[in-house]
Amino acid sequence: MERLVFDVETVGVPWESLDSGVQESLLHSARSDEERQGVQESLSLFPVTAQIVCVALYSPEQDHAAVFFQAPQGGASQVREEKAVFVPCTEKELLIHFWEAAGRAKQVITFNGRGFDCPFLLVRSAANRVRPTVDLMPNRYSNQHVDLMDQFTWFGAVRRRFSLDAWCASLGVEQPKREVHGSDVAALYASGEYMTIARYCLGDAMATAQLFDLWSKYMRFPGPEQTPR
Repeated sequence: MERLVFDVETVGVPWESLDSGVQESLLHSARSDEERQGVQESLSLFPVTAQIVCVALYSPEQDHAAVFFQAPQGGASQVREEKAVFVPCTEKELLIHFWEAAGRAKQVITFNGRGFDCPFLLVRSAANRVRPTVDLMPNRYSNQHVDLMDQFTWFGAVRRRFSLDAWCASLGVEQPKREVHGSDVAALYASGEYMTIARYCLGDAMATAQLFDLWSKYMRFPGPEQTPR
């Protein structure tokens, strides 16, 4: 496999399951009931207080995707489509599947993977005692991991950071009609809408792949060891 594009979705653990000391630490700077509520609603943003519920893996060369997702309440079965397979599993199993695929890839591609997806994958792998097969956080200027958030800000030269949806709209990348947003994932997970989360996650991975193709063709200036695509 030459390239692997991936995206993850996460859900925070129940607030009540956190140690009282952790709760106190998280609420330390909250000054109002609204701020305290905001802290509890942001648990999905941090690998210490959340778990991965879905990972979508897409191979541009094969034009095929595999989506591994948690379905703890049951009722979900493997679904095969023309260009994707959806597989229900545990968090540990989806991490094993991810590292197997990542270990075969020569290059990984993400959107804000360094700031979100990769730290989650590494921390949750440690929590599940799953050994990584590849360094997801190499020198950020290397070609081993292309994080489009880095590329679209020229590694911080442009200070404003736009979302995946904003970049798709700006560069004319068509996406399915958005009926789900990242803030909806926790509620969907609680209500057992696992396939909805899986399709949303796959949509982000596919959009990232299209943005990478545009970046490669029109925005990247080849270095001395690179050739134009």
